[in-house]
Amino acid sequence: MNMMPRWSGGWGFQVHYEYINETDLLIGSRKLFEGLSEEVNIMHLEGVYTWKKEIRIIAKLPYVLGAERELPDSSGGKLIQKDSGWGDLNLSLPLKKYFNLDGKSGSWTFKPMLRIPLSQKDDYDFYYKEFGSGLGFGYEFETSNYFFGIGTGWWIFDGIRPAEIHSSLDFGYNFETRNSNGSIFWETDFHAEDDESRTLGSGPAFYFNHNDTIHSRIEWKHDFIDHQGIIDHGNGNHFKIGIGWVF
Repeated sequence: MNMMPRWSGGWGFQVHYEYINETDLLIGSRKLFEGLSEEVNIMHLEGVYTWKKEIRIIAKLPYVLGAERELPDSSGGKLIQKDSGWGDLNLSLPLKKYFNLDGKSGSWTFKPMLRIPLSQKDDYDFYYKEFGSGLGFGYEFETSNYFFGIGTGWWIFDGIRPAEIHSSLDFGYNFETRNSNGSIFWETDFHAEDDESRTLGSGPAFYFNHNDTIHSRIEWKHDFIDHQGIIDHGNGNHFKIGIGWVF
C-alpha cells in the first residue's frame, strides 16, 4: 500500500485480491476478434521488514485463483485456456534517502529487484515463470494535504520474455477524521516491452489508515491506451482491494 513501516525493526504484511478483465484480442491497437476476452482472479500475499528506515526488504507472492482466456481455434470457433497456482516470487531491497523540508517531507528510492519462478512453464501462464532481475527508482513527497509520487522499474529475463519497463505517476489528497486518516489518489501506470507492446492505465484509489496498525486500500484502473506488439489481450479493467497490518 506504499505505507511501509519507517522505523527500525518495523514489519508488516498485507493481502490483496485483484480482478482483471481484458475484453479484446489485439495486434497493435487493432481488435482481431470480437468477444474473445481474458479474465483473471489473483490473491497477492506481501510482506515487508525494515532494518532501519533507509533499508528494508519486500517479498510479494501472487496466487492465481483462476485465469481463463479465449483464443480463436483452427475451425473458426473458440479455444479456452485456463491457469491457476502460484505466480512468480518477487523480492526487492528498497534503499531510501529521506528528507524533511519546511511543510514537506519525502524520499528518494533505489531498488534492486529479483523475480523467481515457482513452477514450470505451460501452454498458458498468466505469470512469466522465468528468472528476472530489475532496478527501480522513485521519488515522492507529501504535505499535510497532498501527496505526489513518481517511479519506474526496468526488468530483464533469462528466457524469451522481452525486457520491460513499468512507470507510475500518482497524485493524492490526504484527509483526517476524528480517530484516523487516509488518502484519495489518482494513479497512472505505463507499461512497455521491447516487442513494442505498451499500455497506459489510470484510475482512482482510496487508502485508509484505521488505527496505525490496520490499513486498507481499494483501487480501479482502466487501460486507456493499449498497443500489443504480439497477439495478446488488452483494453482491460483492473480492480484491487486489500488489507494490511503494520507493527
